Amino acid sequence: MNKKTIIMPALAALMLFLVISLASACSCIYLENTQAKLDNAAYIFSGEVIDIQTSEAYANQEMQEATIRVINHWKPSSFPESVNLKVYANRDSDANCGYNFEEGKEYLIYAYLDSETNKISTNSCMGSLELDKAQQEIKDLNGLTNSTNPNPIPNQNEEENVFSKFFSWIRNLFS
Repeated sequence: MNKKTIIMPALAALMLFLVISLASACSCIYLENTQAKLDNAAYIFSGEVIDIQTSEAYANQEMQEATIRVINHWKPSSFPESVNLKVYANRDSDANCGYNFEEGKEYLIYAYLDSETNKISTNSCMGSLELDKAQQEIKDLNGLTNSTNPNPIPNQNEEENVFSKFFSWIRNLFS
Protein backbone atom coordinates (compact mmCIF):
# COMPACT_ATOMS: atom_id res chain seq x y z
CA MET A 1 0.00 0.00 0.00
CA ASN A 2 1.29 3.42 -0.95
CA LYS A 3 2.23 5.76 1.93
CA LYS A 4 0.53 8.68 0.16
CA THR A 5 -2.82 6.91 0.19
CA ILE A 6 -2.59 6.53 3.96
CA ILE A 7 -0.98 9.85 4.88
CA MET A 8 -3.10 12.16 2.70
CA PRO A 9 -6.52 11.08 4.07
CA ALA A 10 -5.11 11.12 7.61
CA LEU A 11 -3.79 14.66 7.13
CA ALA A 12 -7.09 15.77 5.59
CA ALA A 13 -9.02 14.31 8.53
CA LEU A 14 -6.66 15.99 11.00
CA MET A 15 -7.00 19.35 9.23
CA LEU A 16 -10.79 19.03 9.19
CA PHE A 17 -10.80 18.20 12.90
CA LEU A 18 -8.61 21.22 13.71
CA VAL A 19 -10.73 23.59 11.62
CA ILE A 20 -13.95 22.39 13.29
CA SER A 21 -12.35 22.62 16.74
CA LEU A 22 -11.08 26.13 16.15
CA ALA A 23 -14.37 27.28 14.64
CA SER A 24 -16.30 26.23 17.73
CA ALA A 25 -13.78 27.43 20.32
CA CYS A 26 -14.07 30.63 22.29
CA SER A 27 -11.70 33.19 20.92
CA CYS A 28 -10.88 36.32 22.86
CA ILE A 29 -7.97 38.28 24.16
CA TYR A 30 -7.79 37.68 27.90
CA LEU A 31 -6.98 40.84 29.78
CA GLU A 32 -4.08 39.96 32.00
CA ASN A 33 -3.85 42.93 34.35
CA THR A 34 -6.34 44.82 36.47
CA GLN A 35 -5.73 48.15 34.71
CA ALA A 36 -6.70 46.62 31.35
CA LYS A 37 -9.84 45.08 32.88
CA LEU A 38 -10.72 48.42 34.51
CA ASP A 39 -10.35 50.20 31.17
CA ASN A 40 -12.35 47.55 29.29
CA ALA A 41 -15.35 47.12 31.60
CA ALA A 42 -18.28 49.52 31.93
CA TYR A 43 -19.25 47.97 35.28
CA ILE A 44 -17.04 46.51 37.99
CA PHE A 45 -18.61 45.25 41.19
CA SER A 46 -18.60 42.39 43.65
CA GLY A 47 -21.71 40.59 44.74
CA GLU A 48 -23.48 37.43 45.74
CA VAL A 49 -25.60 35.50 43.26
CA ILE A 50 -29.00 35.19 44.93
CA ASP A 51 -30.97 33.74 42.01
CA ILE A 52 -30.35 32.22 38.59
CA GLN A 53 -32.91 31.84 35.83
CA THR A 54 -32.68 30.73 32.24
CA SER A 55 -33.44 33.69 30.05
CA GLU A 56 -34.76 33.86 26.52
CA ALA A 57 -32.38 32.71 23.86
CA TYR A 58 -30.37 35.44 22.23
CA ALA A 59 -28.63 34.75 18.93
CA ASN A 60 -29.60 31.08 19.33
CA GLN A 61 -27.81 30.86 22.67
CA GLU A 62 -29.38 30.14 26.03
CA MET A 63 -28.76 32.97 28.45
CA GLN A 64 -28.26 32.81 32.19
CA GLU A 65 -29.96 35.62 34.12
CA ALA A 66 -28.21 35.99 37.47
CA THR A 67 -29.65 38.28 40.13
CA ILE A 68 -26.74 39.65 42.12
CA ARG A 69 -26.82 41.43 45.47
CA VAL A 70 -24.12 44.05 45.06
CA ILE A 71 -21.58 44.19 47.88
CA ASN A 72 -19.05 46.73 46.53
CA HIS A 73 -18.51 48.61 43.31
CA TRP A 74 -15.63 50.27 41.54
CA LYS A 75 -17.10 51.40 38.23
CA PRO A 76 -19.06 53.49 37.44
CA SER A 77 -18.68 55.86 40.36
CA SER A 78 -22.42 56.62 40.41
CA PHE A 79 -23.39 53.04 41.20
CA PRO A 80 -26.51 52.71 43.42
CA GLU A 81 -25.52 51.98 47.03
CA SER A 82 -27.80 49.02 47.54
CA VAL A 83 -29.02 47.17 44.53
CA ASN A 84 -29.77 43.77 43.10
CA LEU A 85 -28.59 43.60 39.51
CA LYS A 86 -29.54 41.21 36.77
CA VAL A 87 -26.44 40.14 34.86
CA TYR A 88 -26.71 38.14 31.66
CA ALA A 89 -24.22 35.59 30.43
CA ASN A 90 -24.23 32.90 27.79
CA ARG A 91 -24.22 29.47 29.33
CA ASP A 92 -20.63 28.31 29.44
CA SER A 93 -19.42 26.37 26.47
CA ASP A 94 -16.28 26.34 24.41
CA ALA A 95 -18.12 27.97 21.54
CA ASN A 96 -19.53 31.11 23.07
CA CYS A 97 -17.13 32.31 25.78
CA GLY A 98 -19.92 31.91 28.31
CA TYR A 99 -19.66 32.36 32.05
CA ASN A 100 -21.56 30.23 34.55
CA PHE A 101 -22.56 31.78 37.83
CA GLU A 102 -23.48 29.58 40.78
CA GLU A 103 -26.21 30.56 43.22
CA GLY A 104 -24.88 31.44 46.68
CA LYS A 105 -21.36 32.23 45.47
CA GLU A 106 -19.75 35.66 45.52
CA TYR A 107 -17.94 37.10 42.51
CA LEU A 108 -15.88 40.04 41.34
CA ILE A 109 -17.68 40.89 38.11
CA TYR A 110 -16.43 42.83 35.11
CA ALA A 111 -19.37 43.61 32.84
CA TYR A 112 -20.50 45.71 29.89
CA LEU A 113 -23.80 47.03 28.58
CA ASP A 114 -24.76 44.86 25.60
CA SER A 115 -25.67 47.30 22.84
CA GLU A 116 -28.11 44.88 21.19
CA THR A 117 -30.03 43.79 24.29
CA ASN A 118 -29.39 46.84 26.51
CA LYS A 119 -28.61 44.45 29.38
CA ILE A 120 -25.63 44.30 31.71
CA SER A 121 -23.67 41.29 30.49
CA THR A 122 -20.43 39.44 31.06
CA ASN A 123 -18.49 36.56 29.56
CA SER A 124 -15.33 34.61 30.24
CA CYS A 125 -13.24 37.14 28.31
CA MET A 126 -14.08 39.98 30.71
CA GLY A 127 -12.10 38.53 33.62
CA SER A 128 -14.80 37.97 36.25
CA LEU A 129 -13.82 35.55 39.00
CA GLU A 130 -14.97 34.09 42.28
CA LEU A 131 -14.48 36.58 45.10
CA ASP A 132 -12.31 34.28 47.21
CA LYS A 133 -9.80 34.22 44.32
CA ALA A 134 -9.91 37.98 43.74
CA GLN A 135 -8.21 39.49 46.80
CA GLN A 136 -5.16 40.81 44.94
CA GLU A 137 -7.34 42.13 42.15
CA ILE A 138 -9.54 43.96 44.68
CA LYS A 139 -6.42 45.56 46.20
CA ASP A 140 -5.37 46.61 42.70
CA LEU A 141 -8.83 48.04 41.95
CA ASN A 142 -8.83 49.96 45.24
CA GLY A 143 -5.46 51.46 44.33
CA LEU A 144 -6.41 52.25 40.74
CA THR A 145 -9.71 53.88 41.70
CA ASN A 146 -8.33 55.61 44.83
CA SER A 147 -10.78 53.72 46.98
CA THR A 148 -10.31 51.51 49.99
CA ASN A 149 -13.93 50.51 50.47
CA PRO A 150 -16.30 51.56 47.68
CA ASN A 151 -19.44 50.99 49.78
CA PRO A 152 -18.47 51.48 53.40
CA ILE A 153 -20.85 50.05 55.95
CA PRO A 154 -22.00 52.97 58.09
CA ASN A 155 -20.62 53.00 61.58
CA GLN A 156 -23.53 52.28 63.88
CA ASN A 157 -22.20 54.75 66.45
CA GLU A 158 -22.11 57.49 63.82
CA GLU A 159 -25.75 56.75 62.97
CA GLU A 160 -26.66 56.93 66.66
CA ASN A 161 -24.76 60.21 66.98
CA VAL A 162 -26.65 61.72 64.05
CA PHE A 163 -29.91 60.46 65.52
CA SER A 164 -29.02 61.85 68.96
CA LYS A 165 -27.94 65.19 67.50
CA PHE A 166 -31.20 65.45 65.58
CA PHE A 167 -33.31 64.87 68.69
CA SER A 168 -31.16 67.25 70.71
CA TRP A 169 -31.69 69.87 68.05
CA ILE A 170 -35.48 69.27 68.14
CA ARG A 171 -35.51 69.51 71.96
CA ASN A 172 -33.50 72.73 71.87
CA LEU A 173 -35.79 74.14 69.22
CA PHE A 174 -38.87 73.72 71.42
CA SER A 175 -37.31 74.61 74.77
